[in-house]
Amino acid sequence: MEFITTTILSGVIYDIFKKGMLITKDVLANNLKKWLMDDTTLEKLTVKLQELNLNDEMSEKAIEREINSSNGIKELLSKISAHNVDIDIQIHSGTGDNIIGNKIINGNR
Repeated sequence: MEFITTTILSGVIYDIFKKGMLITKDVLANNLKKWLMDDTTLEKLTVKLQELNLNDEMSEKAIEREINSSNGIKELLSKISAHNVDIDIQIHSGTGDNIIGNKIINGNR
């Protein structure tokens, strides 16, 4: 699983500012959908980011430096990982194969 990094988070924050938005729990949740995070962790992350006094005049690198300066944020990020869920739904009736992915017959696809 891919863990969220300060670089990824700074890019998300930068994009939020570019859109003229504020850092809120809902905005973060919407932008961090790829990563599994409970509401408590999301709330803590939001508060810690708001405490950093980040603003829309900062570059992505400056935002990353500020995030890296916070041990609390780095600790939270280390516990958040991406979720990769592939769901294959098949409905099969009749005769034939029910295969997901590539079917190999005698070395040919």
